[in-house]
Amino acid sequence: MLTGPLREDRPEILDQEGLSDRGLRILADLERWNRLSGWTAGHMRRIEKHWEALGRPEPFRVLDVGTGPGALLEAIAEHFESRGVATELVGVDLSPTFAEKARSRLGDRATVVEADATALPFEDKAFHLGTTALMIHHLPKPLRPQVIAELARTCDAAYVFDLEVTWTGAVGWAAVAGLLGMHADTRHDGVLSVRRACTLDEFRALCAPLKQEVRRVFPTAMVTGVRSQRH
Repeated sequence: MLTGPLREDRPEILDQEGLSDRGLRILADLERWNRLSGWTAGHMRRIEKHWEALGRPEPFRVLDVGTGPGALLEAIAEHFESRGVATELVGVDLSPTFAEKARSRLGDRATVVEADATALPFEDKAFHLGTTALMIHHLPKPLRPQVIAELARTCDAAYVFDLEVTWTGAVGWAAVAGLLGMHADTRHDGVLSVRRACTLDEFRALCAPLKQEVRRVFPTAMVTGVRSQRH
């Protein structure tokens, strides 16, 4: 599919606004979408498969890179608490305001650290699983391989979920967001997110250092598959 004219590198409104009123409206819309679409539930199913493939470690040490307001870490905490599995959860975000928001949201369920995802302040293989959902496309292209390299260094396996650049995704998001009554800023950022994303082949090349399969899990989303138990 021809994607050249679709490509765009402009920053999104959320990247510029952070936790302003505009940013909070976008985040609220996106969290509602994650629930309604089943994306959050899908993340939990796939992350549990990673846990099983890694030998069901306890405590399950998870590093969430680009944690933002902490929504994914909160879902992970709730999911494994409901199964009686002990976890040690750490979130990383470069933004002090997002890190503080995540701390407030997560309480003692997780530790949130302000740090650069291209130079994580953790030892090699400090975590069983590194997660990052819908963060990679926000980064400038030269930084994306550095983040993947840091995930490969600090974690036994990685759950990387992001969008695929397609015309279907761009047009589809504009239509769905409108039908759901989302704010114009959310509709704008959703389309721009797709336009900033990778093709499937580019995503496979980007994630190659993780030595995990990459597959499409939604008409316009991609994810890394499970890695076998550590040796």
